[in-house]
Amino acid sequence: MAVKFRKIGKENFFFIIGYTVLSLIDIFCYFYFSSTHRSTDIFYVIGFLMIAFFLYLLYYYQLLHWPVLKKIQSVLLVLFVINIGVMFYIEDDLLHHFSFNMLYVDILLLIFSIILFLYQTFNSDKVLEITNYLPFWISVALLILFIGSIPILYFRTKVSQPIYFFILFMLNLISNTILMLGLIWNKQDNQK
Repeated sequence: MAVKFRKIGKENFFFIIGYTVLSLIDIFCYFYFSSTHRSTDIFYVIGFLMIAFFLYLLYYYQLLHWPVLKKIQSVLLVLFVINIGVMFYIEDDLLHHFSFNMLYVDILLLIFSIILFLYQTFNSDKVLEITNYLPFWISVALLILFIGSIPILYFRTKVSQPIYFFILFMLNLISNTILMLGLIWNKQDNQK
């Protein structure tokens, strides 16, 4: 499906870059592991836990227009950076093993950011045409993906591998379907 970039909109730039970074890391790690049989944790820690989540938080920062919400989002960005520093201090070898503690904190910060954005959206005129507003669909997709993944990630050692990967696959499928629907229904303000 070909989607014109202008339909996506400039306000979604940080999300698109974060999503692209994450997709490229997945593709690279697949081929890297297939050819070398070495751990890919360093790529996920740096690319996913640090870069992609930072871009997602920055995405919500630039979507917020209310000064008080923008200040709160600034605090969340600072907490994100502090979390990285704390994890480097607490975890012995952060870059060489995937830190689920860091992932949980990142997810929590992202969920708070989404809540701030949804609060602003539901208290504005955007709510009247919510189905045409791509950032809303991006937020719903991220909420489903990350809230849905918390229990399965927490119980990852107690669930069989096929069930674990099936649930992660279904969460990704649902999340990406919502993103595609959001892209299809999206209308930019200047196109109306």
